[in-house]
Amino acid sequence: MAGPWARSENEILATLQEMVAIDSVNPSLPGGDEGESGMVDYLAGFFDALDIPCELYEVLPGRNNIIATLEGEDADRVLLFECHMDTASAEVMTIPPFEPHIRDGLLYGRGSCDTKAAGAAMIHAMKRLKEAGIKPPRTIAFAGAIDEEAFFEGSRSLAAHIQVEAAVIAEPTTLQVIRAHKGVVRFDVVVKGKAAHSAKPYLGVNAISKMARLIIEIEAELGPVYAGMSDPLLGSPSLNIGVIQGGTQVNFVPDGCRVAVDCRLIPGQTPEEVLESFRSVVARVRKMDSESSAVVEDPFFVCTALGTAEDVGIVGSAADACRAVLGECVVAGVPFATDGSSFAELGVPTIVLGPGSIDRAHGAVEWVECEQVLQASEIYQRIMVTQAPSDDA
Repeated sequence: MAGPWARSENEILATLQEMVAIDSVNPSLPGGDEGESGMVDYLAGFFDALDIPCELYEVLPGRNNIIATLEGEDADRVLLFECHMDTASAEVMTIPPFEPHIRDGLLYGRGSCDTKAAGAAMIHAMKRLKEAGIKPPRTIAFAGAIDEEAFFEGSRSLAAHIQVEAAVIAEPTTLQVIRAHKGVVRFDVVVKGKAAHSAKPYLGVNAISKMARLIIEIEAELGPVYAGMSDPLLGSPSLNIGVIQGGTQVNFVPDGCRVAVDCRLIPGQTPEEVLESFRSVVARVRKMDSESSAVVEDPFFVCTALGTAEDVGIVGSAADACRAVLGECVVAGVPFATDGSSFAELGVPTIVLGPGSIDRAHGAVEWVECEQVLQASEIYQRIMVTQAPSDDA
């Protein structure tokens, strides 16, 4: 695959360049015309050339997950390495998004950091095992998943499709071993009012004004509750009212207002608890104001918080691999959600580990440190060949 960029002589970095050159912006996002199909074709060709069997199956119309398997000594036990194939929108970028130039040890382009770098590192770890004739202790599965940047449909389907005893999820963690991350619940709160001419506002019920008062009550009541909860790795849960819609024109009393709420959960918190707390505030406000008609709608997105215990086998294996390659290891938590939530929900021991920083993801200029990509591949390979601890099962 050629392009207006110099191809690296390092095969892992060259693979990453070829992957970044593929437009795989999520179809739900601005500019997402191609979807993940180009990445699926690329990965299928990569594994076919190595004679590593792979399976494609449809998750959403025209959008496939791909799974490649390298059989282990114990063929029925599976260690999964998962990487999402879609990227964030490229429309905000101030550099050519699909021209993966390397300058001063950094590889640029959309998806370079989030999260094709980890994907390239993972598949080359499998390639080295295959070419060396090394049979890992348990079967290694690599999965390319769709739709992480929108609704996690790929990982949800994958978790139901393949039975694994542990999972390593690709995200930019600066090679820290992440064993905990926050969950997410997103939902709308809707207030209905009564339309009227703005010259006689007393004939109507202003839904925006009612919503404004409700927001103040929500933040005043639930803010301190969330601040009083804490996880040792993740800190406190949070709530953010990120979108508000209401009214049609300036001289109308608006008869409707809608806000979208994003709550970040810590392990032990459930989406049901969050929704109930919001509904409790709404019910109290409605009792105080007979004109209030607020409703908390069912969530449109939910993912479980990840909280893998520190003494679980996959955490120790990854930590040992990082120490061997880097000379040190940091085990931590992160505030953002990942595909790992789909496996955590099923009780699968799961970690998140990859090159690059989340601070570089989704931005106008995205890049990843080339050295970290190469280190990641060695770390992944060490995890693959580690004898599986019994507590992964």
